[in-house]
Amino acid sequence: MTNESSAANDLPHSSGRTDRTSRIPPDPDRFAAWNRALRADAAGRETAFVDLDAVDHNLTRVGGALGHRIDLRLVAKSLPCLDLLEYMMVTAGTNRIMAFAEGMVGELLLRFGDRVDILLGRPAAIGALERTFKRLDEQDEKHNPASRVRWLVDTEARLGEYAMFAEHRHEPIDIALEIDVGLRRGGARSERELLAMLSLIDASENLRFAGLMGYDGHVPFAAGETAPSVEFELVQRRYDSFVRTGQQAFPALFDGRQVFNGGGSRTYHEYVDEVVTPVNDVAVGSALFYPSNFHDLDDHGLRAASFFATPILKRTDPAETPFDESFLPGIAHGNRNVEVAFYMTTGDFPGSRIYPDGLTQNLDPARAEKPPRLVNLLPNQGRWWGSRDLPLEVGDFIFYQPWEADAIRWLNRLDVFRGAELIDQWETFQPGISR
Repeated sequence: MTNESSAANDLPHSSGRTDRTSRIPPDPDRFAAWNRALRADAAGRETAFVDLDAVDHNLTRVGGALGHRIDLRLVAKSLPCLDLLEYMMVTAGTNRIMAFAEGMVGELLLRFGDRVDILLGRPAAIGALERTFKRLDEQDEKHNPASRVRWLVDTEARLGEYAMFAEHRHEPIDIALEIDVGLRRGGARSERELLAMLSLIDASENLRFAGLMGYDGHVPFAAGETAPSVEFELVQRRYDSFVRTGQQAFPALFDGRQVFNGGGSRTYHEYVDEVVTPVNDVAVGSALFYPSNFHDLDDHGLRAASFFATPILKRTDPAETPFDESFLPGIAHGNRNVEVAFYMTTGDFPGSRIYPDGLTQNLDPARAEKPPRLVNLLPNQGRWWGSRDLPLEVGDFIFYQPWEADAIRWLNRLDVFRGAELIDQWETFQPGISR
């Protein structure tokens, strides 16, 4: 295996557009090729894996959709693997990351230092802030890159805690303020609340204003009299009102290129050159993996890029149940889908089975009788039924697509495919702190 991850020294410092394109075979061909590769290189073990060709394709599609005034920021929560993030940063030409977890912030800073531009995707409690600085202090007391993280703050009270922390350290830290543009989950809901926080930053010697974050995750779900397109336009007006209010009251704080973050995997395609918006930074994660819960993004030409797979551990023919060995064989006369039972190495995955076709876990849903004898009594070994015609043997793999992008953290290793070749294995990010 070879390491596809680029050297950290090559990490870009500004956003760009990937020009890498790829031809991706039809899904059945991909899965058949991956099955052969996994039988050869990962026999007998479950796997979470990523298709780099699909990642390249999705980066091209997303980057091509964004307007040229919009910088792409990668969401670490949805792409929880440092080597993968490094690969995607270099491929997409961006050093911008949105991080949510305390542990991931620390790992990113330990790997990349202040060459990575981190914006918090949710406010961090003061204790998390303190632990992050302490962890990085132990690496280098003279230069702590945590001060250049854009720490997201949602209330005046929390900002006061951050100001006290910065004063105690005698070191400036960067602050991004959360604004509520319609999601109703936190942040400044009024211009008065925003001005109160900006006033505190303006009065502090150790807080630096680093931008705004106004997430529009509610837009695609607008219903009734407000269509998503109407709500998207209203979001841009609300965002613009916050920016203009801040600029008029504190022009010095807005002197420079602050980050005005908005958008996400469900709305990135709206941030085109023609849109009127103050947003200059859009964070995307799930769209780059295209998990099954995001299949409503079909029209944008994305491809599934992350998967689970588990080998078949046992094949029992005929499929039987305890206490009445003739029960399933009797049903199989009229329903060949229960002729054979396949037991997996894994109990199950947080995703949907997508390959091969022809497997089932249930009998006819119209059957009123659900006897206990149909319950899988080996929950540590997932079970599927199928016909004898299925070309599946012990050692073949069953494939799943995660429901959500961050599901790959279910395993601590991510297998890496380029084409049909398993080329590397990268660690996934496991939540928690080291001390």
